[in-house]
Amino acid sequence: MYLVGIDVGTTNTKAVIFAVETGQVCAVSSVRTITRHPRVEWSEFDANELWSTVVESLRQAIAQCEHPEHIRAISVASMGEAGFPLDASEQVLYPAIAWYDQRTTAQAQWWRDTLSGEHVYNITGHVLHAMFGINKLLWLRDNEPTTFARIRHWLSIEDFVLWKLSGEIATDYSIASRTMVFDQRALTWSETLLRHANIPVEWFSPAFPAGTTIGTLRREVAEETGLPQHTSVVTGGHDHLCGALAAGVTRPGQFLDSMGTTSVILALNNTFQPSDELRAAGYTTYAYVVRDTYVTPGSINFAGGALEWLVTLLYGQSTSVTDEVYARAVHEGAQALRGSRGAIILPYFLGAGTPHGRKPAHGTILGLTPSHGRAELVRALMEGLAFWLRDNLEALHRLGIAPAHPEIIAVGGPTRAGVLMQIKADVTGCRIRVPQIKEAAATGAALLAGMGIGVFHSGEEAAAALQHDETPYTPEQEAQVVYDDIYHHTYLPACHTVLSFA
Repeated sequence: MYLVGIDVGTTNTKAVIFAVETGQVCAVSSVRTITRHPRVEWSEFDANELWSTVVESLRQAIAQCEHPEHIRAISVASMGEAGFPLDASEQVLYPAIAWYDQRTTAQAQWWRDTLSGEHVYNITGHVLHAMFGINKLLWLRDNEPTTFARIRHWLSIEDFVLWKLSGEIATDYSIASRTMVFDQRALTWSETLLRHANIPVEWFSPAFPAGTTIGTLRREVAEETGLPQHTSVVTGGHDHLCGALAAGVTRPGQFLDSMGTTSVILALNNTFQPSDELRAAGYTTYAYVVRDTYVTPGSINFAGGALEWLVTLLYGQSTSVTDEVYARAVHEGAQALRGSRGAIILPYFLGAGTPHGRKPAHGTILGLTPSHGRAELVRALMEGLAFWLRDNLEALHRLGIAPAHPEIIAVGGPTRAGVLMQIKADVTGCRIRVPQIKEAAATGAALLAGMGIGVFHSGEEAAAALQHDETPYTPEQEAQVVYDDIYHHTYLPACHTVLSFA
């Protein structure tokens, strides 16, 4: 039996085929997601082009599958905040405005001016921000009134792909949450917020838990992709969360460190627990892809990207470095002394991130002398990223979201740098597991597809079905002592000083 997962990402759209009997991903494909830029700083996705990438990724994956007739179910992971408006005839009216497109800044300000951020947070678990789906709708109202007048449906990216696959309009709780108008206690659309925005609740897709079967594949899609028509279509979820499921993050007490260009961390809880302290620290909190579970993510905007940038700056001959040069730089950093001989880097290059309310700070190097070399600077940045992680762990513990020393599961490209993962273990005092999973978000969607048809009866059972290698990192006591002193006597005081000027 096979399960299919799709991950509609900002850069690429991926598809995987998961073989239930072996617990292995047996096919992987990737197709570039086309992004249009009709104006400077605008970014959009055309509906037809986006659907074409989904179809092509499915075709490529199915071509690698020996028995596609054994495919039973399909589900979708996707980026969170973009969406398509449809008219009464279910025709797409406008491209999806990318989640990172900043044209909606005025609409976010409208919420601040007319309704308190605290009120929105207590309903939705989200800190006011321009990226959320509702602000795309409000932008259309303010700037494309003719188009807006025809809207009858709003489909987030997951909803759009589910609809194209099955003909059914539906979403899951996690993607619904990324509109910023989803009530986390009732797990339904917030009539209070939609009434305030004068947006009909009927425009939004019926919301279900992730891993809910909503229909079967349309005949035309079966013919177009090679999927069998009996394939069940199942709700998926927000891409980061699907990836966390694949990595085995299924219960409270676990903690995910997902590191790419940015760094996203998340902890799980059994209840929705918004608070002024969480909001002030910049943490969101909303429904997870495992039923009756909530996720509290934090982030910093430049993490793995910062390390790559610094290596390029110090070791590169152009605008990028090869894998070999990157590996050499990290190896040299590993040879430098713990504490980088007094140099310390606060990794706030694109803002402080959580737990400091995402203040607009800048990166800072302290303790730098002419005797420092590039190896110490590379190590100082790796240590700074580890201190940032510890700062978040301690904040989430104080706020009752995470245990003092949770198990950390780490994913993402920079986890290949073993010295970075060991530094993180030493600085946090936590054991870290690095599962080796290709295309974790798409694989998590495939696991949700299995939950939808009863192959798996829980998120924990689904994650356990995935067979993969992993690399463990255990804190070293001597290193912990060194880093504990630096963290308390250098990093935290420097952090508070720098952020007081932000």
